[in-house]
Amino acid sequence: MTGTAWPPLPEIIPAGVDPAGNTWELRRVTPETAGVVEASVPSEQQAETFHFFTRLPIPLAAFLAADPGRRTYALWRDGTPLACTSVYDGDPQERRVSLGFTWVTPDERGAGANRALKTAMFDALQEAGVSEVWFRADVANLRSCRSLEKAGAERMFVDPEPRVYPDRVSRSVHYRRRL
Repeated sequence: MTGTAWPPLPEIIPAGVDPAGNTWELRRVTPETAGVVEASVPSEQQAETFHFFTRLPIPLAAFLAADPGRRTYALWRDGTPLACTSVYDGDPQERRVSLGFTWVTPDERGAGANRALKTAMFDALQEAGVSEVWFRADVANLRSCRSLEKAGAERMFVDPEPRVYPDRVSRSVHYRRRL
């Protein structure tokens, strides 16, 4: 189990199999594995992959160290990281967490990796006693908004205050999924 952050989660979470029968699993990202996970998004594709992030999760080792209460997991298939997400802002009284800083490697988009990642994480969170998962996305990130809705999340509200990015200003939309 992981340190003192709530909820308690295992280091490895089974995530099913892909259409070809290969095993997927979520593994907690550590300083030792951060470089391999980070390298799964080639440098020439990082600007597009992280365009909607207000804070970059790279370098990944520094991202991990910045918030000890945040747990970051990568979805692996046959020794290759395909996607990444983080659990943070756990509130044991409300039985609520946030799930975010989620990305899928460019070659795996649309191939089920995001669905597998979210389904496995929802199962693990529910087993750990979580009843609500919150997400934040940029209103212009239609791919993310659609994936959240396909995962059963309900659009709750749009922040009235602007969300400032290094190269633009937008707004955040918040989603909730009850477990």
